[in-house]
Amino acid sequence: GREKNTQAMVTEEILIVFFEGTSNVLKPCTTQIGIFAAACRAVDVSDSPIGIRRGPFKIAFDGCGVNSLTGVLFASGLTAQCRAARERVREILARDKSCTVRVVAVGLSRGGIACIRLGLDLAAAEFAERTSVVLLLYDPVAGDAVSTGFPFTGMGAKDLRSCTNLKRVLALYPHEPLPDIAMHAPTLVAYPPSCEVEEDVTLGCHQGALFRTHEKAFEASASNLSFRRIADFLEEEGIELGFGSAWYEVSHADCLSICRAALRQNHPTTRILHDGMGLRRKIVRHGIPLVSDTQTRWFLNRQHEQLERKIGNSTMSPSGDVPQTMYMLAIEPSQGCF
Repeated sequence: GREKNTQAMVTEEILIVFFEGTSNVLKPCTTQIGIFAAACRAVDVSDSPIGIRRGPFKIAFDGCGVNSLTGVLFASGLTAQCRAARERVREILARDKSCTVRVVAVGLSRGGIACIRLGLDLAAAEFAERTSVVLLLYDPVAGDAVSTGFPFTGMGAKDLRSCTNLKRVLALYPHEPLPDIAMHAPTLVAYPPSCEVEEDVTLGCHQGALFRTHEKAFEASASNLSFRRIADFLEEEGIELGFGSAWYEVSHADCLSICRAALRQNHPTTRILHDGMGLRRKIVRHGIPLVSDTQTRWFLNRQHEQLERKIGNSTMSPSGDVPQTMYMLAIEPSQGCF
């Protein structure tokens, strides 16, 4: 009975962390990272310690390059941002010895790299037993050249296999490539086998897929899909969101219509990346299949497949009836990779 009483006293606090892209500010919002940071119903501890307050808590950061050229070139501000988030976790744990902390971190571009670094920080012995980590990586971009790795800002941010307290990851990658000279190839990360991982490719180009939503889907297809995916993820983690009337809240039905329409468009693309598993994978958008194959079911991406199963009509075959599932937007091995 004594053991049961001790276990019953253990409580969990939640800290939600938002990292904007390199040159982006939260206010006025540049991307949806700022919108979700504002909409998150939690105590804001961005500029003050935890104190005696109870959570959930949130902390949000402008892009690492907003006030620093070295931040733009070398992501130098990420270390300080991760330190600040880590300090908030330390404050919660020190205040209540029976408490655990769930850290939910959301980051775009270099902010996605910050999420990876924070995950590595919280795998340290000081935190590992009393924290759990959940990450949403949106096009995590270190800013390194694929061929040489210069300027090496992504070193150490490709492998999370040592993070035993990493519980869940959603990693989203817009499919449209930027010129190689922009050094915006995203990172595919290696994860521990115990972690629940979903990697998916979505419409759009880098942070352009995280701009304002719109009721007319054709004006914001990529941003609408991203909005719904992020909102669903946060709500599944028990995080309450409240949006103002000026922001269009995209529905699942909106997203299903966008996915079905995009599946009929023939715009094949290829995007190179940094592969933490060393498999030389790439991001592709396939063209429309030239031959109808009754043995294959095509979806735009995994989000589309989930929507069809959730709210699609009766034309959706039951799971297992179709031998092969294919995605127009996918992560695939490069040719010649074994």
